[in-house]
Amino acid sequence: MNNLLYIYEEVLDLIKDKHLDSFEREGARDNFTWQFAEKGSSLHVQTVNQSRFVLYATENDFNLIKRKADEANLGIVIKESKKDVIELMVSQYEEVGSKAILFVRNGNKGLLQNPEEPRLPHVIYLFTNENLEFLLDCMVEAKAAKKVASTDSKSAKPIRPVRPTPESKIGIYRAFATPKVKAPELSDEEIESTLPVGCEVEHARYGQGVVQTIADGKVTVLFEDSVEKTFAASVCIDKKLLKIL
Repeated sequence: MNNLLYIYEEVLDLIKDKHLDSFEREGARDNFTWQFAEKGSSLHVQTVNQSRFVLYATENDFNLIKRKADEANLGIVIKESKKDVIELMVSQYEEVGSKAILFVRNGNKGLLQNPEEPRLPHVIYLFTNENLEFLLDCMVEAKAAKKVASTDSKSAKPIRPVRPTPESKIGIYRAFATPKVKAPELSDEEIESTLPVGCEVEHARYGQGVVQTIADGKVTVLFEDSVEKTFAASVCIDKKLLKIL
């Protein structure tokens, strides 16, 4: 299922806009991974092949995100103990593009075991762009809490928890009320005037291709080696992801 999730470059833009810390480890970009600090949680964005985001989380980040997700009625804890059962459950949520956020405590420590993340015990799955932004807002809050604690742990005033407020009909919540500028909605006619059917385009990751169809705000491109991809046209135009040749 193509859930039109953000690709890696778009996620990088979101993270940089929020001024979150990073640790540039070897091969991170090739593996579509962003790591928050040297020993921090890491976000895997392999949305070309999967319709999910995966966060391998530290204890503190896991607890904070779970608390926020529970407050927003988004959190679901997977308590199964068998790896194949967990993977089946995750794939079922992924298949329908669920708004839920799945939490597997100690999933990476013994059940799922990603060898690239040996120090990160917990796993969090997300299946929508909105929930990814929810998670990043939680990481912003975690960063702010760490900064206050390191400045003066004795004299610093306790951080008051930010109560989430409804932002949309699907019940997505944000930790902060800063509005995010989104790409304007475009009609199919407006999209075709910019990316006409049949024109040759170039994508930073997929290379050169030809626009096949435009419908319902989406543009389908056939790339080299018969690789066909469908994009949200407004995002492609706003982020300049498709360059006309």
